[in-house]
Amino acid sequence: MSTCPEVIVARHGQRPMRCVGLSLISNHCVMDYDCQSTVNHQEVLDIAQQRSDDFQRLVATLIARIIVE
Repeated sequence: MSTCPEVIVARHGQRPMRCVGLSLISNHCVMDYDCQSTVNHQEVLDIAQQRSDDFQRLVATLIARIIVE
């Protein structure tokens, strides 16, 4: 994912920030050339839609528990 450069800048910039990273794993990784499975973009979209409420609750809970120093 492309979040690594942003976190590096956030942590090591003029005003270092604390960071948290979250990911939703939405499909299996196809690693074997002989495997008959394929990557399916619609499957990724479907799983993301199914888990969106859970993910929103997780983020809201994390934000509510952050203590501002």
